[in-house]
Amino acid sequence: MRFIFSLLASVALASPALADILVGVAGPMGGQNGVFGKQMQAGVSAAITAVNAAGGINGEPLRAVVEDDACDTRRAFDVAQNLAQQDVRVVIGHFCSGAMIAASKTYLEAGILAITPAATLPAVTDQQGWNVLRLASRDDAQADIAALRILADDAAARVAIISDGQPVMRSLVDRLKGKLSAGSEQVVKPGTTDFTDVVNAVKASGSTVVYLAMSASDAGNLAKALREGNVAARLYGPDLLLNEVYWERAGEAAEGTRVTFAVDPLSLANRFKVSQVIPADGGSEGATIASFAAVEVFAAAAKAAGVNNGRAMADWLKGGAVIPTLLGDLQFDARGDLVTQRFSWYRWSGGQFAEDPQQ
Repeated sequence: MRFIFSLLASVALASPALADILVGVAGPMGGQNGVFGKQMQAGVSAAITAVNAAGGINGEPLRAVVEDDACDTRRAFDVAQNLAQQDVRVVIGHFCSGAMIAASKTYLEAGILAITPAATLPAVTDQQGWNVLRLASRDDAQADIAALRILADDAAARVAIISDGQPVMRSLVDRLKGKLSAGSEQVVKPGTTDFTDVVNAVKASGSTVVYLAMSASDAGNLAKALREGNVAARLYGPDLLLNEVYWERAGEAAEGTRVTFAVDPLSLANRFKVSQVIPADGGSEGATIASFAAVEVFAAAAKAAGVNNGRAMADWLKGGAVIPTLLGDLQFDARGDLVTQRFSWYRWSGGQFAEDPQQ
């Protein structure tokens, strides 16, 4: 009997102990953006529960490590350092684009895969590095759906793209011009109040469409000036115009303006499955569902390419793999962006905006 106990003890000592696989969660956990951080936390927690219930990653359980970056670039850098020191295998985050950009180099140097559920600026995945993927659609991808809609509405449309020249709009405008053979651009300084020259130029060009690539306040002022100048061109714009300020500035001149906005993740998800895997008090908001899906993406890559090799996981994800998630089947391109960029059309009417029935 003593021999059997000794043998069992020897076997136990010889068997490696299972260790938790650490999943970093980085986002704004307090302050004005705290609600989004809490959504991320809820999504990751629910996903970890589901993955662990199914056996974890090759038998090893996942455990979350939560850090608050306050959507601040300095804090994000410190958070990245902390997570790297704790040897996390993946970071679900960051929520804000600036924070993601500030942290990504640290993760790259540490060999850590980062999957952001929400950051939308093009620079997030345009940077040099293999390690960042995102589940949100890129801001500048709005140009693709805008071009398709503009030309579907009028194949012979002459488009005047009017932008404020700011970095957040630059890549979108360049992408839109590349999709339109009859498109021109004018740049107006943010805060401009006299649009006489712009209105005259739009008239002279015979533009039938004006795309407003600027803030809601500037776009509203310009829309009003265009209508007062008897310009009857149809108005389109990016998600910045889905803001009450646009109508407040433009008034009835904003009537009929069509605006793109990222598709609500809940509309893409299987609602029954959401109710099964995310606790009722966890919510079903966009960041919750996207963060859940980000953990699913990581789990699939870890099982396929090895949880301790961030580069191998990233290469596998960018190599054409199709991953079933709460958001449906996801596939990434070589940059780490979703192959399918999803946006909906909204329309301003009577001081309100609603999803356009003509998608």
